[in-house]
Amino acid sequence: MLLKILPLFCFIGLLLSGCTSSCTGRIEATVLYFAEGPNQQGQLAYVNVQNEPTLGTQQTLMRADKEFGTFPHVVIIADPQMKFKGQRTICFDTFTTQAAPLDIDLRERDIPRIIITK
Repeated sequence: MLLKILPLFCFIGLLLSGCTSSCTGRIEATVLYFAEGPNQQGQLAYVNVQNEPTLGTQQTLMRADKEFGTFPHVVIIADPQMKFKGQRTICFDTFTTQAAPLDIDLRERDIPRIIITK
């Protein structure tokens, strides 16, 4: 019985591994949510950095005036071309830090903002 089921499990595992993309960058971040970019251009990805703890800051995020959750290493990634739309993980190697906009929501003033360069 086990010999009959084993090939099925292997086939399903092969299919699933083809559907997930592996992280190709040194820094890995889990997407918490996306928001519309400034001036309706692109999007902002609110992420929790997994393996570079010096990059983000601990934040309690709010959405629609409700607490979304508290995360240890939050960063906002500018995505003007919407390259990361729909992704759950964003991987990258290099980035540049961006200045906070003048009209920033005061709850987000301590969250680092970056744009990925590679």
